[in-house]
Amino acid sequence: MRAQRMAEGLLLASSFVFDDLRPAYAASGMWVLQVISPIASPVALLWIVFDRRVPPDRLGNLYYDSAGTRGAAAISCVVLMAAFALIRWAGMPTLGRILIGAPAASCILSATVGFCAGCSYFVLGRDLLVRAGLVRGNPEGASDVDVERD
Repeated sequence: MRAQRMAEGLLLASSFVFDDLRPAYAASGMWVLQVISPIASPVALLWIVFDRRVPPDRLGNLYYDSAGTRGAAAISCVVLMAAFALIRWAGMPTLGRILIGAPAASCILSATVGFCAGCSYFVLGRDLLVRAGLVRGNPEGASDVDVERD
């Protein structure tokens, strides 16, 4: 997963630096595949070629809490679509490029230090929806550390 995040981050950074949207389109396509299934991502497919078994979800597994990674990919897709719209149709390329820089930084941070801003935003949004009563419980049985005052 870290190799894929680094590849996505470098694609977005190259799009930002070289003023070319094609690498950002490739990163967006990789995220769309992750939204469909974490196993559909290019790195996961390459991994399955070498190791044909898919381990069960557990702490320490590469795809543990797949809802978080899928949510982060969905958030990144929305941000990139907004950036593409600003660059192509709204006539605000500078703001669009800044929006491309945010997921690029998040991907590079995720690959190097393990902090994924998109995962954090997804978990925060999911917890807020649960507390507001709009959804019940956590999807896929994921449990986050929650310290509450009694």
